[in-house]
Amino acid sequence: MKHRNISLEWPERFTGKYVIDSAKIDAAIEKALEKIERNIEAWKDGFVGTYTTGFRYPIGENNNWVCGMHTGLYLLAYEISGKKVFLDAAKAHLETYKTRLDGKIALMDHDVGFVYTPACVAAYRLTGEEKYKEWALEAANHLYDAGFAKKGGFILRGFNWANESGCRTMMDTLMNAPLLFWSAQMTGNKEHYEAALSQEKITERLLIRDDASSFHHYQFEPDTYAPRCGVTWQGHTDDSCWSRGHSWGIYGFPIAYSYCREDWLLEVHRDITYYMLNHLPDDLVPYWDYDFTEGDHPRDTSASAVAVCGLHEACRHLKDGAEEKAIYENAAAQLLEVLIDRYTGDIGTPYEGLIHHVTAGVPQNIGIDECAMYGDYFYLEALMRFRNPDWTMYW
Repeated sequence: MKHRNISLEWPERFTGKYVIDSAKIDAAIEKALEKIERNIEAWKDGFVGTYTTGFRYPIGENNNWVCGMHTGLYLLAYEISGKKVFLDAAKAHLETYKTRLDGKIALMDHDVGFVYTPACVAAYRLTGEEKYKEWALEAANHLYDAGFAKKGGFILRGFNWANESGCRTMMDTLMNAPLLFWSAQMTGNKEHYEAALSQEKITERLLIRDDASSFHHYQFEPDTYAPRCGVTWQGHTDDSCWSRGHSWGIYGFPIAYSYCREDWLLEVHRDITYYMLNHLPDDLVPYWDYDFTEGDHPRDTSASAVAVCGLHEACRHLKDGAEEKAIYENAAAQLLEVLIDRYTGDIGTPYEGLIHHVTAGVPQNIGIDECAMYGDYFYLEALMRFRNPDWTMYW
């Protein structure tokens, strides 16, 4: 790996011991569970769209990349509370994952892991029902067979091999690769393990820059798979650092470490984490892109929620007394408390998500300062991690 050796510019922001009162965590969880239960009544068996419009989710079928996190939200709520209403809601969803798999419905891209890990892998872990395991394994086989560019050693953004824009990989894929790690763990499939590890290595080498910022996408030559250049889709420019994409790395690399225990994964995680902490505004809520650290630009609270989960996961694998472990613990607590205090309260209009001020895509002018299921899911997962530090993650 590259030796970046990024340091904190303002270490005093994150070195003092910072703890969220357990009563505040409990209250935030109860508030979230109440809203999820109300939404079950309103949405019935439907699946949400990728983001809200006017703070309300469109409801449809199991056909987009956030559906797995919608089902996963119900499973998290069940695991936290033990309430049957949440498990029933998840089970009402789960049969559709087999139908989706059989028809390859919106599964011809890298997001297969986002769909099947928090839904079917999690359901198998919580219920022990073999069919959920089998569907997740079938999804992993599809991700590898259709989506892994063996010549290039990376998971394709889109599974159209002849399409130039499809011959890319991206930061988001770090959250899809765990489906292959899990499949290898379940079956001993070495090809899946090596493919997932290769994805981590390609990402570290090509998508993480020398200053520890990240490209959103990386373009390869369609014929030879030779590296070409970093590009973006949801970021400010090709040379900027899209905040949520960066957070996929802050969570994705420690997940990979949990499977393969290669130290370089925690080293690159430290560098990209320090980059994030160095580019947070004074109130610690990321703008949608780290080109911006002040001013009247949209925020993306989902980038915070994902990062909190990643910081917590990294802490599990660091020795007590390690400097970065204390920094991660304090930063995670501060970022989560800001979400609880400022982004779950009244905004003068009803909103269906658990947190607001999520931004889907500024360049596309979609979902700006709205809610999104990935924000909801990772916020509740962050609360779960603070409630139960030994929680077994779904990823």
